[in-house]
Amino acid sequence: MTTPTPIRSRAERFGEDASLASEVAAGGLSAVELGLVVLVGLLVCPPLAAAAFVVVVPLLVVALVLGLLVAVVSTPYLLVHHLRGHHGAGHLSLSAHRVRLAGRAILDLAPHRIVADVHKAHSGR
Repeated sequence: MTTPTPIRSRAERFGEDASLASEVAAGGLSAVELGLVVLVGLLVCPPLAAAAFVVVVPLLVVALVLGLLVAVVSTPYLLVHHLRGHHGAGHLSLSAHRVRLAGRAILDLAPHRIVADVHKAHSGR
């Protein structure tokens, strides 16, 4: 069973439209207030931004340099530890096999190989 929609008069529709218009006006007023807050923030922010740039950016640069230095120094140790670990010699042969496959794949992408494969495909017709 469906409920019938009530028939609204012009006065009711006008009242709903007025209510909607007042909500839109209130939203516009809050947008103006927000604009004023942003303007004040922009007037105050440049000194704070300069202080943050002078303090925070050098700290970030130092952290990045130290992180890269630690990564460069620890990578050989971690590789040797991983490859000579207590798992046996299987990792080294697997790594060598993968390096050989990667080398062959790169060689297959060389321009002279691609041209030779195209010539071979066209001559086989």
